[in-house]
Amino acid sequence: MGNVEQTEMQHMLERVEYLEKENRYLKDLLDRAGIFYEQIVASKHAREEAFNPNQGARIQHVEITDELANRFFSRFWGRQDVYSKRSVKKGTGEAGYYPQCNHFWSGKAADASDVIGIYPLLPDDTCRFLVFDFDNHEKDAGKEETQDTNEKWKEEVEALREICRLNGIDALTERSRSGRGAHVWIFFQSAVDASLARKFGFALLEKGAESVNLKSFEYYDRMLPAQDHIPDGGKSGRPGLGNLIALPLQGQALKEGNSAFIDENWNAYPDQWGELFRRQRLSKEFMETCIKNWQPMNPFEETVENQNGKGQEQQGQQSQGKQGKERVKPWEQNREFLAEDVDVKLVLTLSNLIYVDVSNLKPRIQNRIRRMAAFANPVFYK
Repeated sequence: MGNVEQTEMQHMLERVEYLEKENRYLKDLLDRAGIFYEQIVASKHAREEAFNPNQGARIQHVEITDELANRFFSRFWGRQDVYSKRSVKKGTGEAGYYPQCNHFWSGKAADASDVIGIYPLLPDDTCRFLVFDFDNHEKDAGKEETQDTNEKWKEEVEALREICRLNGIDALTERSRSGRGAHVWIFFQSAVDASLARKFGFALLEKGAESVNLKSFEYYDRMLPAQDHIPDGGKSGRPGLGNLIALPLQGQALKEGNSAFIDENWNAYPDQWGELFRRQRLSKEFMETCIKNWQPMNPFEETVENQNGKGQEQQGQQSQGKQGKERVKPWEQNREFLAEDVDVKLVLTLSNLIYVDVSNLKPRIQNRIRRMAAFANPVFYK
């Protein structure tokens, strides 16, 4: 090998070394930002290559038997004394759900006016599943012709799916009836207190925030059950029903691949029923262990000392004035930052707002700062 070739080879080796250093640096920045670059690149490539635009054609037709209906009910076990029926206003296109008392199967009407919703919170304040609802919050989003067309909501669903995967939760994702949102279902082996299920859900998000950057979660609507207890009847004296959620596998929507369970590439599973029944259901003991191991407390729960020095559990989602409890004040919340979550230093700029440089912050501290800056909206809880 001549001098020229040796010089060129040396330059190439130096270039490779430089690119490797640059690559390590950029990966480190992505790690601190909570961006899973390998999975995102692979998942995006897979979706671009594998996504089938004809989703409805993927789904296998199944004859519904009594046994199949009973197994379906065992997963989506809501109140048995009442359910809700979807209705669309003529002229406006606005949709709503209204309680019904007679029982019949649904999913045949072309306008989806016979779609059924169930109430997850049972009369004894227990539930048999937990579901995270991701939806479009834009004005008039309930109208078919005004559905939001961006794909940001998918990123949030992917973040929760990743959190479940990392923590051994066999969640099942359903593309909503409109196709512009998703429900992430987690099923239980038996009925558990709704307060425990909700505490587990919040703890799961808190645990996930250590490794997955949740950012704004703009399209995360709510977690159902949305209450720990059946709301009282107020002046009417009749107890409330809690919040409802539409059942999956609705007939007309299923023809378009919506109201359907989807895989990691957002393709509808061909065998919808088989995929549903393959999912592992969580035990009460498993959830209790997770909550215990995933301390510190979840973002909606703090502990303060009362005058006798005894700790009282405070839950932000519960109303003020509940006997023996008071809402935790912002300055009493957990404000601990961990040094390992910051590379060199934390930079804050005080101007018309408080600006935080997140380029050298890991997901856990980013999410904790967001929680500190957030406050409960009483209208939401009402």
